[in-house]
Formats: sequence, structure tokens, C-alpha cells
Amino acid sequence: MMSSAGMALPAYIGNDNFIIILLLMGMYYVFKRKTIYHLQTHFLFFIGGLFFSMLLIVIGSTLSLGTALSVTSIPLIVYTTYKIDPINYIQRLIKLIFYIALISIILFTATRLFGFNSFSGIFPHLYTSFYREGQVYSYGGFLYRFVTLHSDRNCGPFGEPGQYQCVLSVALYFILFRPNLFETKKRMQYMIVFFLTLITTLSTSGYIGMIILIFCFLQYTSKTVDKRMKYAYMIMVIGTILFLSMTKLGNDFMNTVVFNKIYENGQLDFSNSSGGARTTSISSVLSTIYHHPITLIGVGYDELRDMGVGGCAGFLFLPLAIGIISFSILFGFCFCQVFKYNKGFWDIMVRIFLVLNMGLGQPHIMNFALFTMMLYPYFIANSFKKAKKIYVRNCQ
Repeated sequence: MMSSAGMALPAYIGNDNFIIILLLMGMYYVFKRKTIYHLQTHFLFFIGGLFFSMLLIVIGSTLSLGTALSVTSIPLIVYTTYKIDPINYIQRLIKLIFYIALISIILFTATRLFGFNSFSGIFPHLYTSFYREGQVYSYGGFLYRFVTLHSDRNCGPFGEPGQYQCVLSVALYFILFRPNLFETKKRMQYMIVFFLTLITTLSTSGYIGMIILIFCFLQYTSKTVDKRMKYAYMIMVIGTILFLSMTKLGNDFMNTVVFNKIYENGQLDFSNSSGGARTTSISSVLSTIYHHPITLIGVGYDELRDMGVGGCAGFLFLPLAIGIISFSILFGFCFCQVFKYNKGFWDIMVRIFLVLNMGLGQPHIMNFALFTMMLYPYFIANSFKKAKKIYVRNCQ
């Protein structure tokens, strides 16, 4: 499941082979166990509707069957992974992300201290990925990826920092908004490591996500919130602000991550760097919809590429590729569960804003972490509902 977010395995064995493996594993575990049959029927109806809606687009456009299967495989593998061990699903996931984050901090720190090429001796022994021009893009990717393009940023085991920040942001969401899943000591450890790792990604989307998490968490009034956790979070935030504003290293950091992306010659200018990529991408997609509304039926990625449409706004790009009907089924179902199963207004807001932040700032919106965040409460509520019915029936 985690490899689907941009780790090395799909590239190593071939993306088509990886998708087939995901689908076979998903179908095997879904039909093997029927301990939560009520949820299984409902969820598989959603999966089937999503796939067949895209199948119609495949027949009449350049959308490939592989893309349709890839989109379908993400919510399926999330459900499959949950179903294998429903009680400990989130705890296992967060623990795995925690160890990945620790490894990434250690190796990223080493590259910053000793230089990116200090690991050149092991590069030939790591999996190598390439640009289309044949240039080396990265080394590794199973535990950590050394990305030449982002040598000054922490990508973890993923292809670029935007995917890593999404995983880290969702991990922080569960630590802050689902505190009962973890022991207090572990929550503190997880929060500190995820927070620091997120900073080292130098991802604009990651920092926006951090602001969303901070704001919504401080507004969160649920009784389940541990006040010590809130105070610790506030201290970390204040400490980070002081570090960024009062130290030379912090000022250099802010210049690289923020000001150089939105300022040009002392004036606000969003046409630079990733800021320009985001605004250009959004305007490109909206212009395409305005001038060619027929694209909303779904024309496939190849056709959009031929039309010159692309960029970072995956949330706007996806409906043109797979069709507004398939897109509505996918996110309509997921957002419906967010509104139905939540812990209050700010729990709803933080999840929706994190999805929109990722969708408007990154091209790959189909990240397992986002769908885990949206669907986990739905999984739990319906699993327990079915378990309760079985318990009552057995008692009678």
C-alpha cells in the first residue's frame, strides 16, 4: 500500500505488474474473509461502480485500462490492508511511517553535513531511476531515496517531497485527532519526529498542510484531546517560529522555501518556482474546461498531454482524465463518509482541507494516505456495527 505513493517497488518490477499485484491481493483478501460482510458489500459496490464508470471512458477515449485499474486499486488496497488487521491498522501504519521518518532524518542530515555525493560509493548498488532523457533521477527508494533533483530536500523513500509530506501530514492528523489510538509517550515521540521530518521536506504543500493541522487542532474542542498534547504542540510551533525568525540558518531556510518562490525583485510574484507551477496548472485546467467543456466527460491523460494540459493541480486534472462522473463517484463517496463519520466540525475541515491542499499543489492526488484519512472512520464504524449485530444475535 505504501509503495503505491511513489516508492521504488512499482518502478523496479514495472508499474503495470505492480497494479496487477495490488488488485490480486485486494481481491484475495476481500473475498477470503467475511468477518465484516456488511461493510464489504457496501464498499465493493462503490469500487465496482467506480471501475465500470471509468471503463466506459476507456472505450471512447485515450484513457488507458491501466489508469482505470490504477485509480481503482488505491481505495481497494487501503480497504484490504485495513481488513487484514482492523484493530491495529492505524497503529501499524503510523509505526511504519515513524521508522521511515527516523531513517530519512538520519540519511538526510548526513547528506547535508557531508554532501550529497558522500554516498557515491553505494549509489551503484542501489536501485537507479532515470528521467526520460536518460539522466539519473534518483538512487534507492526502498528505505530512502537519494533524489538528485531534490538533493537539498528530504524525500524519504518516495520520488519527490510532495508525496512524502502528504504521508507525514496524514500521520500527524491521526496523532492529533485520534489520540486514543496511541499511548501518550508514543504520541509525543511520533509528533516530534513527524513534525521535524515534515520541515526537512522543504515542501510548500507540506507547510500549508502543517498550518491547516495547527489551526484546526487548536480549534478542536473534543474532550478526547489531551491538553498536554496541545501545549506540547504549541511549544513546538512557537519554538519553530523563533528559530526561523531569529537565526541565520532559519532565515536562509525561509528564503529558500517561501520567499524565493513567491517574490521577484522585492515584489509579490507567483510565477516563480513551484508557486508559478501551481498557479499556471490551475489556470490551465480551468481554461481547458471553459474552452473545451467536452473534456469533462473524460479524455484520458494522453489526450490532455497533447492539448498541453498538465501540471500540479491533480484534483482538477483528474476529472478531465477519468471523467467528471468517475471523479464524482470517487470523491463523492469519500467526502460523504467524512461528513458522516467524524469527531466534529474541525475534524471534517482538517480532512477536507488536507485533501484540497494536496490536490491543488501536487499532480498525484491518488495517495493512499489521503484515502486512509477519509475512509478509516467509516471502516471502523461499520465494522463495529456488524460485530455488534453478530454479538447480539449470538447472545439471543
